[in-house]
Amino acid sequence: MTRPAHPSLPPAKFGIVDLFAGPGGLDIAATIMEGEDVASIGVEWDDPTRATRDAAGLLTTEIKDVAALGPCHPSVVEATVLTGGPPCQSFSVAGSRKGHKALDDVLSLATRLADHEDFASFEAEWKAVKAETDLMSDERTGFVLQPLRWIMEAKLKRGRPYDVVVLEQVPTVLPVWKHYVEILKRTGYAAEAHVLHSEDFGVPQARRRAVLIAQFDPGNEHRKVRFPEPTHQRYKKGAERLTATDDSHDGSLFPTTPGGGAVEPWVSMGDALKATRPDEFVMVSNYGSGGDPKNRGLRTSDEPAPTITGKVRRNRLYLLKGETGAKEVGEELDRLSFEEAGLLQSFPAAYPWRSTDVAQQIGNAIPPRLSLHILSMALLREKPKKDWYCQLKGWKPEGLSPVEGQGDNS
Repeated sequence: MTRPAHPSLPPAKFGIVDLFAGPGGLDIAATIMEGEDVASIGVEWDDPTRATRDAAGLLTTEIKDVAALGPCHPSVVEATVLTGGPPCQSFSVAGSRKGHKALDDVLSLATRLADHEDFASFEAEWKAVKAETDLMSDERTGFVLQPLRWIMEAKLKRGRPYDVVVLEQVPTVLPVWKHYVEILKRTGYAAEAHVLHSEDFGVPQARRRAVLIAQFDPGNEHRKVRFPEPTHQRYKKGAERLTATDDSHDGSLFPTTPGGGAVEPWVSMGDALKATRPDEFVMVSNYGSGGDPKNRGLRTSDEPAPTITGKVRRNRLYLLKGETGAKEVGEELDRLSFEEAGLLQSFPAAYPWRSTDVAQQIGNAIPPRLSLHILSMALLREKPKKDWYCQLKGWKPEGLSPVEGQGDNS
């Protein structure tokens, strides 16, 4: 595939610039939606992750640093939509003093970036805020302010606000998104933020994401913003899996929602991995339950996977003995391959993972299937088309072998 020397976003009704884009969980969903005049370009710092994006044929800006770019740069100036999932490690230590302090700092700094009437005023305040974040013990704390900087610069400097903003991260970032909602409402946006469960949307994994959707609509800032509605059963430990209400499928691994508002059963690991793991199995998570590493979580193959992280290769798999409910383990099986880990994130089987940190790339990504639901509702204000799921499952990179240059499974 011939790549432009200096990639830039082509004009589109829904031209997306995706900050902290990762391997393409959102961007691959955008390519599925291209028939709706959707295009995307990602900004990504990490070279191995950029290699994966390039192999997948996804546009990525030549400039790697989100902080070194802005809405007026020629590569992204055509964007009408801003998306992003800034790193959040400084907030992620649940209940820690440092995590709470970082959260409080960001909320205070974000307030200082709000309500500016001209770019000169905003620019002066941003320089002061940036100087403070540069001095923080964890420089990543300031990354979560970058989307707000882009939003304000698009309005005050470019003179053309983003029509839609979509931000996502782990649930600990929800207070930041809620704070942004109030700022964006004063900036002309109708906005809301909620936590979404990935298995609610047919992803074979229990994963929660804090999602903000904002739509520029001056004068109607306090209207309701529609979020995607669940299509599948939510996973709860000990809950019984629903019986499918419809024998028809959308051509993917995932059953579609039948009429009448019912939801389908959750999609299990066994559903997603049936091509490579036809026998029932048990997954023993690398992470302990309730924070205790000795209390490893167990999931059977008729349940969704636990959250896929960068340490997914440490999860152990065993043949399931006896009845499913007993969760008795037999012989140990091979650990998840990158392809299998990607499938549990709802990536296509043919996704061309590159380099040696593939597990981290997969763990950091937003599930493409969830992205389809979020983007469809944020941009089109309707649920995804059924054939998009088929396209996502069957997607293949143009002219490239899915294993070409792939890192090993270590």
